[in-house]
Amino acid sequence: MGCGGRGVKLSERIKKILLALFPLALSLPIALQQTVLGMLLILLVVHCWQQRTAPTTHLDCFLLLLFGAFLLSTLMSPDIGNSLLSYRKLWLVGAFFASFSLIASRLEAERMIKFFVIFAVLVAGYGIVQHFTGLDLAKQLVGKPATLDPFWFGRQEGFRTKGFHPSGITYAHNLLFPLSIITAWVFAPAVSWKQRLLLVGGWAVMILALLFSLTRGVWVAYVVVLFLLGIVRGGKTLLGVAGGIVLLGGLLFSAGAGVQERAWKAFDLKENLGRSQIWLANWDMVKERPLFGWGYGNYRKFRDPYYQRYPKADHSGHAHNSFLQIAVDSGLVGLAAFLAFFVVLLRTGWQAYRLLPPTAEPLRSFALGAWLSIIGFLIGGMTQHNFGDAEVVIVMWTVAGLLAKMHHWAKELET
Repeated sequence: MGCGGRGVKLSERIKKILLALFPLALSLPIALQQTVLGMLLILLVVHCWQQRTAPTTHLDCFLLLLFGAFLLSTLMSPDIGNSLLSYRKLWLVGAFFASFSLIASRLEAERMIKFFVIFAVLVAGYGIVQHFTGLDLAKQLVGKPATLDPFWFGRQEGFRTKGFHPSGITYAHNLLFPLSIITAWVFAPAVSWKQRLLLVGGWAVMILALLFSLTRGVWVAYVVVLFLLGIVRGGKTLLGVAGGIVLLGGLLFSAGAGVQERAWKAFDLKENLGRSQIWLANWDMVKERPLFGWGYGNYRKFRDPYYQRYPKADHSGHAHNSFLQIAVDSGLVGLAAFLAFFVVLLRTGWQAYRLLPPTAEPLRSFALGAWLSIIGFLIGGMTQHNFGDAEVVIVMWTVAGLLAKMHHWAKELET
C-alpha cells in the first residue's frame, strides 16, 4: 500500500478518536472544547485536501449573509480597527463545518450524539454533588480556590451549580442542548422500557442540575421545549410531557426554598429592575445607530455613556439579550441577517425530522431534539447573550452542523 493510502487510514483513525472526544469536551471547560475543535479543523483541512473539495452546505448563503452584515457594520462603524480585532472569535463557527463534513455516516452521528448526552448526564451528576458540597474540580485540580456562588437568600442552602463552566448561567445554556435531545429520545418509539427507564433517570439528573443552576431564562426555554415536543409528537408523548411537567414542578418544589424563591422572584418587578435598566441602555444605543449599529465587537468601547443614564443597571458586559446585542453591534441589518439564518436553520431541522423515516430511529428523534434545542437556544437568548458565550455557541454550531447533515441524509432518502 502506498503512502497516500496509509495517510488516509491514519486520518480516518484520528477522525474517529476526535469525533469520540469532541462530544465529551462539549460539557467540559472551554479550553478543552477549543483544543479538540482546533484539532478537528486541522483534520478538516487535511480531509478537504485529500478529497480536493471544500465543505459546503445549503446554509452557506445565509451564513455569508450573516457575516456580510457583520462586516458591513464594521465598515460603517466609528472604530473599524477595534471591530476587526473581534473577528477572531468567529472561528468557532468551524464547529458547524467540522460536524457536517467529518461525520460520514448516520451511525457515526448517532454515536456522537449518544456520547454527548451520556457525558452531559455524568457532568450533571457532578453538578448536583457540586451544589451540596461546593466541589469545584475545574479550579481545584489546578490548585486554585473554588469560585462557586453560594445561594444568596440568607440561608446556608448550597451552591449555584456551574459544572465545569465559569458560571451557572453559562452551564445552564450549555446543558439545554443535551437536555432537549434526551427529552426527545425518551419518547422515541423504538426505545425499550429498560432503556427508557435509564433515559428518564438521566433526564431527572439533568433537570436537578438545571434547577440548581438558578438560571430562570433556561427554565422558561426548557418548558417551551417540552410543550413543543408534546404538540409535535402528540398522542402518548403529549401525556408523557404532561407527566414530565408535573414531575418538573415536583422537583422545583422539593429542590429547596432557595430554588423556589428564585423562581418566584421572576415575577418581582423590583427584583428585576437591574435587568430592565440594562435593556433600556442598550435600546438607547440601537436608537443612536439603528441601521448598521456600532460595529461588530465595538460594544464595550461605546457603552459607558448609555449606562450612565441608567445607574441601577447591574451588569454592563453585554445586553443580556442576544437579539438586542446583535442590533447594538450590527444594527437592524445585522439583526435581519441573524434572524434569516436561524429561520432557515429551523426549517432545515424540521425538514430533517419530517423526512427521516420512522425506521431511522434514534436519528429521527435526535433530529427533533436538536431542532428543539435550537428553539430553546433562541428563547434563552431573550434573557442572556448566549450567542456571545463561547461555551454555548460552540455547542450551537455543532448541533447546527448535525442538523444540516441529517437534512442532507433525509433528502437522499427522499430521492
